[in-house]
Amino acid sequence: MTYDSCWDFPPDEPIARHGEFSLTLVRPPFPGPGVQPPAHDPEEARRFVGDFGTIEGVVEELAPVPATDAVPLGTRADLDLVRVGCWGGVTEIKDPALAPHSDGTFPTLEQAELLERRFPDAAIVASATLDHAMTYGAWSIHHPNGARLFAAGWHGEDGWDVDGDARAVLAAFGALGFASDADLDLDADPADFDWNGLARACLKGVTSIDRRSRTMSVFRVHRSEEVVGDMEENWLET
Repeated sequence: MTYDSCWDFPPDEPIARHGEFSLTLVRPPFPGPGVQPPAHDPEEARRFVGDFGTIEGVVEELAPVPATDAVPLGTRADLDLVRVGCWGGVTEIKDPALAPHSDGTFPTLEQAELLERRFPDAAIVASATLDHAMTYGAWSIHHPNGARLFAAGWHGEDGWDVDGDARAVLAAFGALGFASDADLDLDADPADFDWNGLARACLKGVTSIDRRSRTMSVFRVHRSEEVVGDMEENWLET
């Protein structure tokens, strides 16, 4: 069986929807918001992507790209492309397999928990959204002192799944001031809350989020049949 035979869609099948997806791992000592981490380490990126939970193996490594470039998703073949930036103690992965599933499966939470077991002293901030006419999103924020927050739901709709307290995680990350600077309404209803703003504020508490002049490695990867099935439902089925 070839890898393409795991997919029910050909490589040139157009993507049916769009979204954003990112997971950032920050290991101690946390550099803080005013310190630029070192240049990208491609060897560390290869090690990290080979152990990431949504990936079975690396097919090839492509040319690096600027970290500020948008992730282009045009066809099914693009779903096999993963970006990884390793800047000292800061590792960031952009993987479309992190997108949440409307059946209640949340790769952001699953992968954050897996990484938490591997790196118990690290801070982890993961976020992913997928547009189905309305935006469906999931956010996982973990601090090594035990502060946790998970949120998932449809923007503007009731029925959100929220576990944890925004103020508690902001305090743990030393980011209450960043939330205030961003006019983040911590009392907003979950359906209208700025979850991406919360994720950015938390990251600012432990590291610089300025990605200008940074590069990321790009890998074409092999997926399990289970991950392929989830990605087909998320990105290709209409």
